Amino acid sequence: MTYGESKKQILALIEEYSPTNPILTDDEDIATRLPHLFDLAYQEIALNKKIVATKTYQEKEEKEDKFTSYSLPSDLYQIKNVFAIDSNNKKIIAEYYTVGNKIYINDKTEGQTVLEYYKYPQTINENTKDNFYLEIDRDAQMVIAYKVANDILKTDPSADYTAFATEYQRILQNLDTRKNVPSVNLREYEPDEDEGEFDI
Repeated sequence: MTYGESKKQILALIEEYSPTNPILTDDEDIATRLPHLFDLAYQEIALNKKIVATKTYQEKEEKEDKFTSYSLPSDLYQIKNVFAIDSNNKKIIAEYYTVGNKIYINDKTEGQTVLEYYKYPQTINENTKDNFYLEIDRDAQMVIAYKVANDILKTDPSADYTAFATEYQRILQNLDTRKNVPSVNLREYEPDEDEGEFDI
């Protein structure tokens, strides 16, 4: 979903959507506040349903037993995993450590070192284009509309915003934050011919 599509959902929820208006609403105050309230919700939801990203560090040609420092990504929230991939695409252990915003990788590591991490999403502001694709998963995108609708109406004494707050909390609690779902492969057991049969 794009930022523009999500804005339409928000404005439709609070009955302020005007499809013929270039800013999508006739309420200029809402149009001015919308990007900043959207960003607050977007950042919060991204910490609940995390965005996975990777950065690859190239293999050193000289295999010395020393550590070279590299910068960690500027959008890094948490490190998920660090491993190396050899020339056969086999995952192997990488020798590394981190200090501050640097990662130190042993030069003798075979293959490329891959940093898998959770990232902060890009900041949304008044310069963000409507065709910007949201970085969070589709199920998490649904939560944004209720959070922002709640925040917009919260300052209006005549509006009943509690329904949006309740729906936001309900969807947020039911959000599946797993990145991998465990699976099991089952196959029928066929005894070898030399096993024979036995009685129980």
